[in-house]
Amino acid sequence: MLGLLLGLLAMTLGAPGPGTAPTAAGAGQQRGPGAQAANEAADEAAVGLPQPVPTAPGRVVVFGIPGLTMDDIDPELTPHLYSLFSDGAAANLNVRTIGSNTCPAAAWVSLGAGARAAAGPPSDPTAETPASCPPLIEPSPVEDSPDPQTPDEDTSSRPGAGEEDLTGTTVRLHGFDSVTAPNEGSGYAVDYGLLAELVGESNSPTPDLEPCAAAEGSGAAYAVADEDGVVDHYTDDAIASDCRLSLIDLGGIGSQAWLNDPVPHFDYTVPVEVDHRVRVAAADRLLGEKLDALRTAGGQTGAPGAEPTIMVAGLGDSSAVPRLRSLILSGPGIEPGTLTSSTTRTPALLQLTDLAPGTLNLMDVASPSGVSFEVRASSAAPADRLDDLVSDATKAATIHGSLFTFSILLDVVFYGLFLLCAVLLTSAVIARRGGARIHSLLAWMSMILATLPMGAFLAGLFPWAGFELPHLGLGISVIVGSALTLAVALLPPWGRTWRGRVAGMALFSLLVIAVDLATGSRLQGNSLLGYNPIVGGRFYGLGNQGAAVFIVSLFIFLGVAISWLRARGHERLVVILPAVLGLAAVFVSGNPSWGAKFGGTIATLAGLLVLLALVTGIRLSFFRLVLIGLASLTVLLGIAYLDWLRPPGARSHFGTFFDQLVSGEALRVIQRKLGANLHIIEINPALSIITPLALIAILFFLRYLLHFPRAARSSTLTRLTNTWRGRLPEVFEDRDVHSGFLAAATGLAVGLVLTDSGIAVPSTGAMVLLPYLLALSADDRGRGRGEADLADATPEAVDRP
Repeated sequence: MLGLLLGLLAMTLGAPGPGTAPTAAGAGQQRGPGAQAANEAADEAAVGLPQPVPTAPGRVVVFGIPGLTMDDIDPELTPHLYSLFSDGAAANLNVRTIGSNTCPAAAWVSLGAGARAAAGPPSDPTAETPASCPPLIEPSPVEDSPDPQTPDEDTSSRPGAGEEDLTGTTVRLHGFDSVTAPNEGSGYAVDYGLLAELVGESNSPTPDLEPCAAAEGSGAAYAVADEDGVVDHYTDDAIASDCRLSLIDLGGIGSQAWLNDPVPHFDYTVPVEVDHRVRVAAADRLLGEKLDALRTAGGQTGAPGAEPTIMVAGLGDSSAVPRLRSLILSGPGIEPGTLTSSTTRTPALLQLTDLAPGTLNLMDVASPSGVSFEVRASSAAPADRLDDLVSDATKAATIHGSLFTFSILLDVVFYGLFLLCAVLLTSAVIARRGGARIHSLLAWMSMILATLPMGAFLAGLFPWAGFELPHLGLGISVIVGSALTLAVALLPPWGRTWRGRVAGMALFSLLVIAVDLATGSRLQGNSLLGYNPIVGGRFYGLGNQGAAVFIVSLFIFLGVAISWLRARGHERLVVILPAVLGLAAVFVSGNPSWGAKFGGTIATLAGLLVLLALVTGIRLSFFRLVLIGLASLTVLLGIAYLDWLRPPGARSHFGTFFDQLVSGEALRVIQRKLGANLHIIEINPALSIITPLALIAILFFLRYLLHFPRAARSSTLTRLTNTWRGRLPEVFEDRDVHSGFLAAATGLAVGLVLTDSGIAVPSTGAMVLLPYLLALSADDRGRGRGEADLADATPEAVDRP
């Protein structure tokens, strides 16, 4: 079984990744009669497929405008930005570094390092008007710096040290250690100034340009600075520089409550009363001046006739509310369209850490990560492309703003269900209202509540972001998705019984998630129970909460299906069905091109092995449970190794994790993920309590009621137990359904330990598992031990052991 799984994954990993282009010129072109028509047809079929961005023949100029979003770009307000957008490719940009929002200083440092980084010092809480972001340090000449040089540091040998030349001079950001301090112990490896260092070590394609990175402005200096705060090739006019790469800080467009003191000539403080549009228009005018100067300096663009490649990035947030920012790339060979990368695998979406390796790839310089930009050409009008990007950003912002509310809603609903069960199980309520009717009502309520997670995923099928009130559109879409899930569960023939309804809903949920993962995980991304591009924890594959629903749906369906098959004498199918469907689920979850879920795949495989052992009658000793764990881990390490063999830019989370094991960084990553779990418990303790509550509820329903204390026939307690006897215990006594629950519980427990922010896995799983249990308990099967038979029993029969 394990060999078959590894073989299938090896076949998948061997296939070319998305966006892979032929390396030889003219590869794939046909010759002979009719070749031109065939090639034109092939070209038309390739429209819209992501292709690598061509190498820049001349200079690359990166403009940073912290806070810039796609919604700021307008043909009248920002004509220069709109012109670059119309002629080039663009994407929404995730600027998350360390923390929920990103100051411009942190974004510039992350750009230069190609990794997530924070930037200090922290703001002074005792200040009269404390701000969230630290002021940017103004560069000063090396000889004026108060920082002592290290014994091994000789800045006189640096290019331009002590004198100005065409590539700039060497300056220092004194006090830069306070900027880098927050990154110590953060769990991220930050190589300050890596972008500039690799450019400096490269070979320039033309003698007119020097292999260096010029910086203009304090933000750009942060990107170029090394760990000591020394900046080579700093200049007041990067356009006039001979460096092949220029980074230019155009200043931020933030509010005074967010940003701090201004730096001369690079104002990062905007009075609250200043109109945001006025500030955006001012940034566009400054960009236009730089572009005019760049066109004037045409002789410095590199090869004869070569145009520069221009990048404009919204580096950082403009307020304490995080948002997706904008990125525009325009230059020779770059067709109008949208940008993506192998790290997001999402059309029109990049993350901040893509910019350094993507820029290096533009310059034909190798980077450690191997990440490159890919452009998806589009024939749509610029206004339509811009509307699509704004709609994506609006959707992400609406989801991000609703995450806490939806989480609290689920918590309250679950607690309400738990308390309702407790109330309805009291003898007084049962005696007054009749247990059978209330029990049926409770089952219906459970089924409705169980649809909410899938409703959150299915909401992605609807264009709710185009509503005038996006939050209202999102809420309606969740309700419609939930109603669709319930309708599928009630379809005949399976909808005639509670077991059939539960199995139908579980199978529907399983298939929807599997198909979504195989087709690009569009429902997982930007979902209330998936992952959000503003948060940036994951951009593709199976998320934690999706994995929880996937695991529970798989094993509950298999438990009910196996029980149905065994009752009809299909003994072979009792083993074949879980083996085939379970391996398929493991493949969907573990395939780096689909689910790419490391911990979730181990959890699914462990649950499957437990289920197969229980179904085949194998006794699960502690030793065998250890073997199951080791077998699951071996399979996943094998998948990770195969993924690691691919080029760095084509790896998924599996290959990245294996590389961390090889490089010795895995322990630091594990520590960071444990910290994320503790942070979730701290900010949302209600979610963490759900898991033990669900465990208590399941143990009470399945075990305690089965051995409920015997009492006299006339007592209220006996009437209570008679109402429920033959229902919940019947579920417990069905060994196949019971096995399904145990397999689901095993998967959720393993997911708690092995996934990022793993506390969300059992908590979300409990929100589906407990309603399924309550719905199954209403099944009328086995009424020989139910209320009808017990009503006719004698008191002696009731009391008899």
